[in-house]
Amino acid sequence: MILPSYALNMMEKQEEDLPRLPHADQPRLFVMPERQFSRRMFLSILLGSGAAIMAGTHTAHAEDSLSTSADSGSALIIGGATSSECGRWASLLAPALEEELHLSPPLQLTPTTGWDGITGANLFDTQQQTTPGPVGLMVPGTAILSAMLGGPRIHFDYRRWAPVFLVAQPSVAVGRVSLHQSFRARLTGQLTRVAVSKLTGPELTTVLALDMLGLRPQPVAGHATPEAAMATLQAGQTDVIQLPLDASYPSRIASLQAAGFTPLFINNARPDMQIHQPNLPPDLLTVLQQEHKYSQPAFLLPAWGAIAAACSLRAGLVLPALTQPDSIAQWRHAAEICANHPAIQQAALAENQTILAGTAGIPFYETLMPEPHVLMALRRWFAQSLPRWRDATPPALLSTPPAQ
Repeated sequence: MILPSYALNMMEKQEEDLPRLPHADQPRLFVMPERQFSRRMFLSILLGSGAAIMAGTHTAHAEDSLSTSADSGSALIIGGATSSECGRWASLLAPALEEELHLSPPLQLTPTTGWDGITGANLFDTQQQTTPGPVGLMVPGTAILSAMLGGPRIHFDYRRWAPVFLVAQPSVAVGRVSLHQSFRARLTGQLTRVAVSKLTGPELTTVLALDMLGLRPQPVAGHATPEAAMATLQAGQTDVIQLPLDASYPSRIASLQAAGFTPLFINNARPDMQIHQPNLPPDLLTVLQQEHKYSQPAFLLPAWGAIAAACSLRAGLVLPALTQPDSIAQWRHAAEICANHPAIQQAALAENQTILAGTAGIPFYETLMPEPHVLMALRRWFAQSLPRWRDATPPALLSTPPAQ
């Protein structure tokens, strides 16, 4: 049989493409084809070079992340004036953070107007779109409370922030009312007047607590300071007030107890928080278990926990959204070291405040972010109560800010 010339050429090419087998006197090992071996070698070298480049880029980014964040945003926005609680903590904490983080340039404290911190929080989120943006925000819990209630001035999302350093301080409800209401007393519909700074002020914690106890609270706005609230209580204009557990609490409660008033309960959102005060009343959860053993308001109890945590937050240092995880870890580690400084510990102990630095503040900050159905229950309760409160409150006292 005579084959064509092109068939002979194809057979020769196929023989050249086949792997070369060893001779009989050589060990029978599998030999990869030269063409496939070279292709795999090329791909492995290419992938290895790419992985090395990516690893080097990630290492360089991790080393420069902190310095980049400090250089791109050295401004630390304060949610309030320099004389506010946030301003005091920012002035105390900034030098310690600069030393631990080796920041260059140093932090530039930027105070803002407004006592509730909303202006500073809005500015913090707005300036994230600019270059350079601020490195952090020192915000009070009143701004987060307004965000929970869906205030019209809110243009920020605190759920995206990363907490670094939190300072919390519970409050105590004081008055001359009976927490145990009989069925006849509830039928009378008697209101319990509560002294508040404004209808959306931090005293909303006590207002919601009294509502869950069935005492029908009626806020009386315009009493911005503890001294003003105490004056209305002693004059018989209000029935319940809210006092912070600060350094002046022992003297204030002593004068009120001499006049026949007693502490009712503690607005403590987290029972694991340290409270350095003797002879304190039980917390609200204990009172609710005693008075309402079988009937708990649906979703209002976790809503109360959220606003109680917000109202007890005196100052909180947070980082902006989309901050690199390694930068967050460095800031939190530095905050834990700064929390052990004698000057910072003494400042917190003098005002009976609890410091939650680093990862210790994450559970507390998660309390500020309730589930959507809990948040809707809070807003529904507030929307249903607000018209009734406004009808009994003079227009001039609806939004009276507290004095600094």
